[in-house]
Amino acid sequence: MPAIRRFDLAACQRHAIMLNCGMTTNPSPLPPITPTGFIGNREFVLTEWRFLLFGLLMAFWSSLGQTFFISLFSGQIRAALDLSHGDFGTYYALATTASAISLIWLGKLADMMRLEKLAIFILGSLCVAAILFSQISSLWMLVGGLYFLRMFGQGMMTHVYTTAMARRYVVTRGRAISIAQLGHTLSESIGPASIVALQAIFDWRSLWIGLPLIAFLTLAPFLRLLTQRTRLQDGEGLDGLGANQPIPDHAYGGQKQWRRNEVLRDPAFWLGFIWLAAVPSFVLTGLLFHQIYLAEAKGVALSTWTASYVLYAVFAVIGSLTIGQLIDRFSARRVAAHTLLPNTLACLALWLGSAEIGVPLFFILFGLAIGMPHATNAALVAEVYGTRYMGEIKALFMPVGVFASALSPMLMGWMIDAGLGLDALLGMHIALAFGAQIMAMLVLHFRKAL
Repeated sequence: MPAIRRFDLAACQRHAIMLNCGMTTNPSPLPPITPTGFIGNREFVLTEWRFLLFGLLMAFWSSLGQTFFISLFSGQIRAALDLSHGDFGTYYALATTASAISLIWLGKLADMMRLEKLAIFILGSLCVAAILFSQISSLWMLVGGLYFLRMFGQGMMTHVYTTAMARRYVVTRGRAISIAQLGHTLSESIGPASIVALQAIFDWRSLWIGLPLIAFLTLAPFLRLLTQRTRLQDGEGLDGLGANQPIPDHAYGGQKQWRRNEVLRDPAFWLGFIWLAAVPSFVLTGLLFHQIYLAEAKGVALSTWTASYVLYAVFAVIGSLTIGQLIDRFSARRVAAHTLLPNTLACLALWLGSAEIGVPLFFILFGLAIGMPHATNAALVAEVYGTRYMGEIKALFMPVGVFASALSPMLMGWMIDAGLGLDALLGMHIALAFGAQIMAMLVLHFRKAL
C-alpha cells in the first residue's frame, strides 16, 4: 500500500483550542498545512483506531434505520396491518421522503454541535424510535415509525460519522471513511442471517426492543473516549464552531469554503454530483427492499439467498478498502463516476445468470457496488466544496439519496403488483446506473469549464 504523508498539526490544534475555549472573535489565520514526513498504513490504523472504531460503530448501528434491516420484517408488518407489497412500499416511500426533507435542516447540526454531543443525541433518538416501532398497530404509527427510523438511522447516523471523518483527515480521508463504513458491510453481512435465525426464537416486536438497547449500551458510554482528537488527524474538524462563524479560506489551506446557496447555483451539482448520491441509493435500496421477491423469482430459497451475504460481505470490504486507497492516490474526482459500474454489472448478472452462477455473482458485484459510493461521495464533497460548511452541504446530498431510496421500493412494488417481471425491474436499474455513470464522467471531466 502507498505510504501516507504526515502533516504538522500544531497550528490547527492551537486554533481549535482557541475556538473550543470560546476565543472565537477575529481568529488569526492559519498558515497552509505542509507535509513533514510519512505515515505508514499500519501506524495510521494503530494510532487512529479509536476514532475509526467510532465511525465503524455508528455505521453498524445505523442498520436499525436501513432498508435491508426493515425489509427483513416486511412479512410480519404486512401481515399485521394487512398490506400488499405496493402498499408497504408506498408508505415506506412517504415516510422516507418526509425524513429526506427534514434532513435538509437537521443535517446542519454537524456544523453547530460538538461531535460527542451530536452523536449521543442521534444515537439516543434512533434507539427510542426503534423501541417505539415495536409497538406499531396502525398505519399512522407505521409511517411515523418509519419516518424517525429513516431520518435518524440511514440519514443522520451516516451523516455524522462521514462528516467527522472527512473533516478530521485530509491525506488519509479516503482511507478513514472506507474503514469506518465497514460497519455498514458488517451489519449487512451478518444482519440478514442473524435476524432470520432470531425470528425463529423471538417475536419480531421483541427484537425491535432488544436490539436498540444493545446498540445504545455498546456505543454511548464510550463516545467521549472514541471522539477525542489524535495526533494524526490533519484536518481542521473544529468542533463546536457555529455555522455562521467567519473563518478565512487560508485557515483551510487556501481552499474556498462553499456555502449551501453557492452549491445550489453550481451546474456540476445538478448535472453530475446529484446522480452519484441518487443512483446507488435507488438501485441498492430497491433490490434490498424486495430481496424476498428477487429470491423467489430466481427460484432460490431464502436461507440460500441470505447465506450468499457472505460473498457480499467479503467483496464489500474489498471494494471499500480499495476505493479508499484509490481516493488517496488519485483523488475522489477521478474515481467517483466509476463507482457506479458495479451497479450495472450486478443487475446484469442477476438478470442473465442462472441461479447457480448469477446469484453468487450478483452478491459479489453487489458488495462492490455498496462498498464504494459512501467513501467516494463524502470525499468528493470535501475536495470540491471544502469542509467548513460540510454539514449543510452534505445535507443537500442526503435528501437526494434518501428520496431515491424511498422512490425505488415504491416503484418496484407497483411494478411487482402490476405483474411486471424480473426483466423489467433489472432492466430499469441497468439503464439508470449506466446513464448516470456516463453523465458523471462527463461532468467531472469538464468540471473546470462549468
